[in-house]
Amino acid sequence: MGDSVGVQIVVLTSSDDNVAAVNSILREGGHASHCHRLDDQNELPELLAGQPRSQPLDLLLLFADESRFDVAAVARLLARREQAPPLLLARERVDEQSIADAMECGARDVVSLTHRNRLLAVIERELQAHRLRLTLDKLLSSANSYKQELRELMAGASDAIVDIQEGIIVAANPAWLALLGHPEDADLTGEPFMDLFRKSDRPGLKGALVACLKDKWQGDALHVVAHQADGNELPLDIRLEKVSIDGEPAVRVLVPMDSNAEKTPTELLESAVCKDPSTGFYHRHYFLQELETRLAQPLGGGVRAMVYIRPDNFARVHKDIGLLATEALLLRLAELLREFMQPTDLYGRFGGTMFVALLERGTMSDVEAWAEGLRKAVAEQVFEVEQQSTTLTCTIGLVEVDQELHEPAALLVEAEKACRQGREAGGNRVQLARISTGSTSIRQADALWVPRLRHALMKNRLRLVHQPVTSLNEEIEGVFDTRVRLLDEQDELILPSEFMPAAERNGLVKNIDRWVIGASFSFCAAKRPNLVFVRLSRDSLIDDTLFDWLQARLQNTRVRPAQICFQVMEEVVSQHLKHAKSVAGQLRSAGFLFAVDHLGTGRDSQQVLKHVPMDYVKIDGSLMQGLHRNPENQRLVGQLATLAREQQIHTIAERVEDANTMAVLWQLGIAHIQGNYSQMHGVVLEDTQTIRGLNARTGSA
Repeated sequence: MGDSVGVQIVVLTSSDDNVAAVNSILREGGHASHCHRLDDQNELPELLAGQPRSQPLDLLLLFADESRFDVAAVARLLARREQAPPLLLARERVDEQSIADAMECGARDVVSLTHRNRLLAVIERELQAHRLRLTLDKLLSSANSYKQELRELMAGASDAIVDIQEGIIVAANPAWLALLGHPEDADLTGEPFMDLFRKSDRPGLKGALVACLKDKWQGDALHVVAHQADGNELPLDIRLEKVSIDGEPAVRVLVPMDSNAEKTPTELLESAVCKDPSTGFYHRHYFLQELETRLAQPLGGGVRAMVYIRPDNFARVHKDIGLLATEALLLRLAELLREFMQPTDLYGRFGGTMFVALLERGTMSDVEAWAEGLRKAVAEQVFEVEQQSTTLTCTIGLVEVDQELHEPAALLVEAEKACRQGREAGGNRVQLARISTGSTSIRQADALWVPRLRHALMKNRLRLVHQPVTSLNEEIEGVFDTRVRLLDEQDELILPSEFMPAAERNGLVKNIDRWVIGASFSFCAAKRPNLVFVRLSRDSLIDDTLFDWLQARLQNTRVRPAQICFQVMEEVVSQHLKHAKSVAGQLRSAGFLFAVDHLGTGRDSQQVLKHVPMDYVKIDGSLMQGLHRNPENQRLVGQLATLAREQQIHTIAERVEDANTMAVLWQLGIAHIQGNYSQMHGVVLEDTQTIRGLNARTGSA
């Protein structure tokens, strides 16, 4: 082992020959040694104190057979010093007992000049160990300095910051203490982090912490309500990031400083003009402007709905708490409403006690489930205002945006009318607008859509859209849910909600299913995804020719059956249980996978899980609406997830739209998710030539 720096050794001996021998052994071993003889151990403290930092002492070799030296005293001297060099004893005889005695006294080992190879090996070992200790000490010192700098930075940060390990607070900066109303000298270290938050928020918060530690959190804000020191509640949007504390993983929770501090005066003025100062909701005029802009934009998928929310019997509440407290009460109500809103929602205060919102959800069932969850939350909430308590109920009017009803004014009129009908019926309810669609308009719609659908099937004017399915508690990649769109005369994509009702009424849905299956085979052959979910309608499920058609179609493709998972709605499966079990068995025997989607809305969801053979189950998106505020739905989703795991069925949560929902699903053990939160739709326009070629080889769909 060479050493370009040189080995600094102090040799305690009265003999120059001993020093020369040690020098010789080290040089033969390839070390540029610098040996300093010391024959009086009383000079050792001064020598140690005067050694330069650039050339610290590497080793102390004491010839213990010389009676002038007190080995124990030298060992005690070294023990009192930081970064002291190791002590070796040199004797004529070396045996196990002498080594044990030396180590008990404080020496590292015993060597002899007569065993030159061993002496060199021991010195090299001790040199390496000592230098590693010095390096480690430097690293620890640097780490401690860095930690101190971080503490100072954390203490001086304007953002409220708290660090958590295994659910326990390990650090909280002054801004966090101030945010929750604790005195500056308060110490939250060692306190359970969950205890700081409302009980209903804890499942989602726990799931978010676990997801963050597993690098699954995407950095989105989580909306929670914290308990302040004085007992009041404080709504917060918190952000999570994974950090390391003392070499162990931890989660840092941040509440960013008020963004208004960074806004320009112009931006602040614009915000003040556009938003109600009490609630933070858009003013009526600005909401209408944004509503018109939003409705002019094409919908990527799902449905839009106008919502009209109004508290019931507000005059009674006014009388209970007084005029001055009513605005504070509306502020509390607005905070509750905001908890139910998703990032894409547009919402405003329409004047007085009226609130409006434009929602985008997967289905109208999702909208109704969202509204019912909000209604229930308002009814169960005890509102604390100026040391007074009161309760509220509200009525929610809903109307779907469609081709016939899409003007802002008309939508608001219908939503308000629905709300009024609900209030007249007793209030505390969700009321869906009753818009008459007579048989004449249905016939007119069919007369329009049927020729267009037949033309689209003949001319390949249908297209596939693929939404990714992403991992949550189980790893997954390259998995997509398949949707169909119609390409109109202007090459614009039309949603299935526009044309599928006419297709179902006129017996065309089976033809569309087969087009989708053929196009999905083409997609799998070209793009090679791991798995693609393809829907089967009721007509296809009960079609006895489907399986033979699939087998013939598959023979002339490069597609593995395991790349395709056919899915059928729970409602259809329940209505045709025997047929569904048979079809699922046939498909799985051929290598395809089978799934039931929209599970959880029927009366026999658990029976479907138990009796229908399947590989995946998709839990209905209506159960995801306001999931973080709905313990009943959490229990249902958790039960379905547990039952599915017991039967080795993979779970997928449908239509997941926000971070709070994802966090709860993580805690409930859901394997995968799909929806706008996991990823915006990836549009895949199928290569028409490829599909035509496939059709030519295997027969037209």
